[in-house]
Amino acid sequence: MNDNKVASKEKERRDFFRVSHDVIFDYKVVDAFTAENDAPEIEFEDSVSLTLMNELRRLDQDSVQTLRILTEKNRLLGDYLQTLSSKIDLLARHMLFSQNQKADQRPRTRINLSEEGIAFIAERALYKGNFLALRMIFLPNYAPVVVFAKVIRCEPKENNYQVAAKFHRLADKDRQELSKQILKTQVSQKKATSTKQ
Repeated sequence: MNDNKVASKEKERRDFFRVSHDVIFDYKVVDAFTAENDAPEIEFEDSVSLTLMNELRRLDQDSVQTLRILTEKNRLLGDYLQTLSSKIDLLARHMLFSQNQKADQRPRTRINLSEEGIAFIAERALYKGNFLALRMIFLPNYAPVVVFAKVIRCEPKENNYQVAAKFHRLADKDRQELSKQILKTQVSQKKATSTKQ
């Protein structure tokens, strides 16, 4: 297989796992030491709530196998425990957004997302190699993902800049949440396409 075909297949693979998504989005430039050693949540005002949400998500992932075994043995108990987990998740998300009563009015940002990185429009230029703390809040269920990324490209676009960044020190819980959001977006886009046809 020649290099052009390999490059074409690689691009197709990347495009398949890449979606455009509207999210509540913030970013901050951070130094390399912070990106290597700190948690990205501490860069944002609602860091306590974001840390709580991430810890709850980690606990959920730790208990997935146990819940599956319990559900196989007793379906009713498994369903009840899943309901309790959903209630806790709902309360945590409410707490996260009660700090800002206008969360629903915050502007949405269109990002281009994959499991490896992100592209977005910035109002100012960012240098290649800059580290960023990114906060993405996925709607409609307000699922937060807060991660570090490293700028790999920044190009002028109209009056703004098109920024591409690769995720840095991405935790498994965040990778799984990103995968889930990408899959949900792909499914909804396929439904929308089939409805139009």
